[in-house]
Amino acid sequence: MPAVIQVEAHPYYPQDELKETLKKNKIVVQAWYPLGHGDKELIRENVFTKLAEKYGKTNAQVILRWHIQQGNIVIPGSKNAEHIKDNANIFDFSLTDEEMKEIASINKNKRYYYPNPSIVQGYAKMELDESLDS
Repeated sequence: MPAVIQVEAHPYYPQDELKETLKKNKIVVQAWYPLGHGDKELIRENVFTKLAEKYGKTNAQVILRWHIQQGNIVIPGSKNAEHIKDNANIFDFSLTDEEMKEIASINKNKRYYYPNPSIVQGYAKMELDESLDS
């Protein structure tokens, strides 16, 4: 039984139903596209702007904190050293239950990743780089 499953998850697509099913088997979600693939509409949602001002954080930090409180594993990527530092600086505040509910209200069931047959076929043909074994 896997302990973690990586799926697209962010405030516009929180995977609530899937997470309820996974919880029964003690499987945790690792959020893929945790910031909605950088969608400015998501990141600039009023709720995040308001909470960022309240907590002295960025909108992205509020979203990452939401993930943590949702129980998601989140590993945001960035090439920007300042963003990497900011992404780790989310453990000195907590969102209230009311704030979590407010964030839940923006769920649009919106995905950013849609596999097509050629992408899926490419995954099926992937081979491990055996030079990494040593």
